[in-house]
Amino acid sequence: MQLERLQLDLRRRTPWEALDLGLVALRHWRGPVYRAWFATMVPFALIVFLLLYRWPAVAALVVWWFKPLFDRILLKVYAEASFDRPPNVREVWRALPGLVRSSGLLMGLTLGRFSLARSFYLPVVQLEGQRGRAAAARRRVLGGKTRGCAVWLTYVCAHFSAFLQFSLILLIELFRPREVSSAFEWLAFFRSDFETWRIVLTDLAYLVGESLVEPFYVAAGFTLYLNRRNELEGWDIELGFRRLTQRIQAQSDRTSEMPRKAAFLMVCFFFAGLLWLQAPREAIAEPQPASVGETGEAAQAIREILADPVFGRKIEEWGWRYRDTDSDSPSDDSINFEWLKTLAEWIAKGFRSFSFITFAVLLASLIVLLYRHRETWLTRNAAAREVPEILFGLDVRPDSLPLDLVAEAKRHLAAGERAAALSLLYRGALVALIHRAHVDFRPGDTEGNCLSRVRGRIDQAGERYFAELLQAWTLTAYAQAALPVEELADLCDRWPAHFAN
Repeated sequence: MQLERLQLDLRRRTPWEALDLGLVALRHWRGPVYRAWFATMVPFALIVFLLLYRWPAVAALVVWWFKPLFDRILLKVYAEASFDRPPNVREVWRALPGLVRSSGLLMGLTLGRFSLARSFYLPVVQLEGQRGRAAAARRRVLGGKTRGCAVWLTYVCAHFSAFLQFSLILLIELFRPREVSSAFEWLAFFRSDFETWRIVLTDLAYLVGESLVEPFYVAAGFTLYLNRRNELEGWDIELGFRRLTQRIQAQSDRTSEMPRKAAFLMVCFFFAGLLWLQAPREAIAEPQPASVGETGEAAQAIREILADPVFGRKIEEWGWRYRDTDSDSPSDDSINFEWLKTLAEWIAKGFRSFSFITFAVLLASLIVLLYRHRETWLTRNAAAREVPEILFGLDVRPDSLPLDLVAEAKRHLAAGERAAALSLLYRGALVALIHRAHVDFRPGDTEGNCLSRVRGRIDQAGERYFAELLQAWTLTAYAQAALPVEELADLCDRWPAHFAN
């Protein structure tokens, strides 16, 4: 890698400063970045919106899902522009098949699509060419202290894109004349009954928001990646040494062009040697004993230190001391706080155990609730469901009912057969609920279970009527209570409004 050609100023930065550098990179290379974006992403989104105009929500989902492909295009622009070679639109289109084949796009559109640090890890696959275990190990090394910032970058950019989308819609609403109907209804959005043109307007606002946020998202992930590699590999130090070497080389070149100065220095050295030869012998220092480096003891000491298993390990020691204490040695006052450390450890263990117990209780409660209400979330095919013929000892076949059920019930009521009239109304309601509302009753259900299964499957007025019918049937069939004829006649009159064809 030719680091001297890198257009970014490499120095030690915090991860948050590296994210800010992404905004500077976007401002500096906005021309090639947005030319590549509007030549690839925008036409793709418009084509998808046009083909799926009947399903705008599906179109928005498709555009969102394929964003990793266009992130790779933006990263190519940033990577080449960093070395002062920004690609043009034609080069981007030529490089597109290679990006599809060899940039890990399949993983980026499947498991990697849900990675919250994908902009930070994308250069590992696309620029370094890492795959499989090597890529996983590389991601672990790079993400040691930086992955959290990359996750926050994804979180903030996603919300900022949504804010821009709603802001554009509200801007249209702000300048809308009063005579014109509203272009966006919030209640309709939550009721999922949007009109098609309103969803298309929302999709276009989403495209504008992504066009403003996604180039910064890729740039910030790229600069965060460069900053992490600079921290691990010391690129700034290497560049500093290279500049120093170039400066020394330039100075030596200038020195070689000045023979007079070289000759003058040689004459000076010659006279200095003559003066040294003329000096008295007493003034010459006695030879010093050989140093440790000359005798080889230094190399031996280095080998012994490297062989020590303690060398190279990082040991963290915790202790209490006052802030204004300069000494690192523990004082007598730190011993007094040992009980506080022990207490904090016991509290932490207690909270950990409490969290495990709470999680287990919540999981068990969730399992119990899912089992109890399994009928509400298990979807069954209406054509494949088993329709009972006998339920609670009652014949619930549609053929077993008379053509004019209400007239037959009133005839039984006029003859004094109140139980028969209620039985006919009850059977007719069960048949209607089983075959039209697709309510699945079980042979062991009680009247209360029947009422709970009907709840939410028909309108509230029908639920109230069915509850009254159940209560009347229970009193008549089990308590042998004779209800007033007027109440039974009222039930007969109201039955067609809820269960008639």
